[in-house]
Amino acid sequence: MQQPGLYFPFTHIRDDDWLKTAVLYWPSIRRLVPRAYEKNDSSTARTFSDAGILRDEEPGSLVYSMTWDLLETLKKNAAPLMQYYSVDRAFADWNGERWGGGAEHERVPQLGWIHATKFPSDVADYLSHIGLAQRGRTGRRDPWFGLHPVLADAYMTALVGRISEQARFEPLTDQADLRVATPSSDVQAAVNLLLGRAGADSEAAGSAGPGIDTYVMLALQYARPKNLANVPADKIVQCREDLQEDLQTFRNFVETQRYELADLATIPIQGRRLEAFAEHVEQTVEPPLRKLERSLKLLGLEPTRSLILTGSVAPPLAVGATLGAVGAAPFATAAGTLAAIGSAWWQVEAIRTRARADSPVGYLLDVRDRLTPKTLSARVSRVLRGTYGRN
Repeated sequence: MQQPGLYFPFTHIRDDDWLKTAVLYWPSIRRLVPRAYEKNDSSTARTFSDAGILRDEEPGSLVYSMTWDLLETLKKNAAPLMQYYSVDRAFADWNGERWGGGAEHERVPQLGWIHATKFPSDVADYLSHIGLAQRGRTGRRDPWFGLHPVLADAYMTALVGRISEQARFEPLTDQADLRVATPSSDVQAAVNLLLGRAGADSEAAGSAGPGIDTYVMLALQYARPKNLANVPADKIVQCREDLQEDLQTFRNFVETQRYELADLATIPIQGRRLEAFAEHVEQTVEPPLRKLERSLKLLGLEPTRSLILTGSVAPPLAVGATLGAVGAAPFATAAGTLAAIGSAWWQVEAIRTRARADSPVGYLLDVRDRLTPKTLSARVSRVLRGTYGRN
């Protein structure tokens, strides 16, 4: 069964185009939302939420049910973490690098804020006690903890990796700087990466997940239109509903790549890892996609030729009525006979639909067709030429 996606590191998804693309693959996308948290979603996120695709998970119930060595690992590495990632260091980095150290901006808090429910209580108390976290944005009773931004990202990556491992999610993010590192449930590996330690432990941080998210998001670049921002979210919802069977075929195809993707995810050099994923997508998606496109063009010719020879050129009554309503030439006239020959697209399309469903990447082609805007006049023109549904 396809695992849901788990979005991180924020509550609100920052990139609507990314969300639209992710929705085209994952059965649902979960996010960690504290109880009684007042959300401020975009209209796109609200549409997917109303459709039951974007769902909230209460972090407290997940965090408190987990058992892991987080506190022990933090205590073991407290000294070097304090040296590089304390709250004071975050303030110093901000004032020194961003503001030039001017007194006017002294102690400007540039922290990564994480809700208290995303910490085990003993961990939150320990981080605050030793100076790795600041309790409260507006006061100590505020249920937020501020950490050095790098440490906050690392913590959320480790947290999502552990939750995903135990609750069977696929970690997803729209943040480029986090996307290059597969979330790991191994806290020590995450700490090692923070501290720049080389060796097997640091490489293990990329080995926990198979990189399914990277592969899928790259593959969907072949399908998503360039003007995705102008495609309504409800059209995305309808698209995935209409293409459910083809989507499942594509998901099954992606599963066959899992072991190879797991191997690619262990490449320790970030740039090379992404390059390897891109190369693998090109090898597994582009050739079958081109083959399918070529076969669809040929399939469109052969049935039409057969229809001409057999004389089966009359369109369904409903189709003729629809075309007449938009100003198409009457099929009963002699001049309309040639148009009718080409208009036997409904039989051609049935064969093309089967061909798409049989292809592992047919779903990508269908998505591209359905989300690419077409005018009514262009649709009618293509119908009369017998090319409706072709690329």
